[in-house]
Amino acid sequence: MEWKPVDMTVTYNGDSAFTALTSSGISFPMEAPVGMGGHGKVPNPIQYLIGSLGGCVGVKIILALSDNGIVPEELTIGIHGTRVKTMPAFFDHVHLTITLRANADDAMVKNIIDQTLTRLCPIAAMFAEVGEVTAEHRIIRTASG
Repeated sequence: MEWKPVDMTVTYNGDSAFTALTSSGISFPMEAPVGMGGHGKVPNPIQYLIGSLGGCVGVKIILALSDNGIVPEELTIGIHGTRVKTMPAFFDHVHLTITLRANADDAMVKNIIDQTLTRLCPIAAMFAEVGEVTAEHRIIRTASG
């Protein structure tokens, strides 16, 4: 599944708004950032990019946990990214704060996160090509553990 080509069409709708359409028929809106003519009503491309990073990391963490027999009650990923001040304005540092509510071993979770950021999530690996990607995590033990 991961090695399949990705096809998408992005269409300009006027007034700084766009619609992306996936090859499977899913569409989603996006617009220019507010300072570039957008209105702040839907995400801009950079917000989707950061959201995609969080989604990719989340999917890979959940899959790795389930491989170890763990189904978390909750997983949240806070993301803070800074960008260089020249064009193209790459992200020079992205930091993820991962909070997991589960009965999971700290060392195992740290290993899963490290593997996710360096090998398993292609979006994290792309960010790491142009800047630094770091993470911290916190495990909230569930009542049964």
